[in-house]
Amino acid sequence: MSAVTRLLDRELRPVENRSRWLAWGIALQAVGVGIPTTAALSRANKDGVGGTLTHYTIRLVWHEMLRSRADIALIALGVAVFAAGGIVLARPFVRRPIALFVVTPLAATLGFAVLGVIALLCAAVIALAESPGDVNWADLLNNVNWPSDGDHRNRRR
Repeated sequence: MSAVTRLLDRELRPVENRSRWLAWGIALQAVGVGIPTTAALSRANKDGVGGTLTHYTIRLVWHEMLRSRADIALIALGVAVFAAGGIVLARPFVRRPIALFVVTPLAATLGFAVLGVIALLCAAVIALAESPGDVNWADLLNNVNWPSDGDHRNRRR
């Protein structure tokens, strides 16, 4: 039996104070969410679109953030801090190291992605509700860059 297998097969000791672990885990996850949010808000203010929120604003900030390596690094840092918060938050309830160090960060990362999608959808709905009336749902959906599996023009039928 290798050292890694022995390490992953053992059980972790119970923690003494669960509330301290939970508080630190929630704090880390809040910081993890706050890092990309702050980056997006500062990008919006730097680009001069802080006063009005439209779907064009959200789209502009998103595209500008993906073009900047510093912003991508901040998003990755936020995801890593959020996953670390998930590990700290789950520690009082998880006994196996493999579940704590592999499964929990994966679940936290997927949760972070779902949270981001929900935030974008909420921002789009708020932007649409606040629009002066010249934007409709079809216009909003036409301006979204939907993921595709390649160029559809070159596909054989």
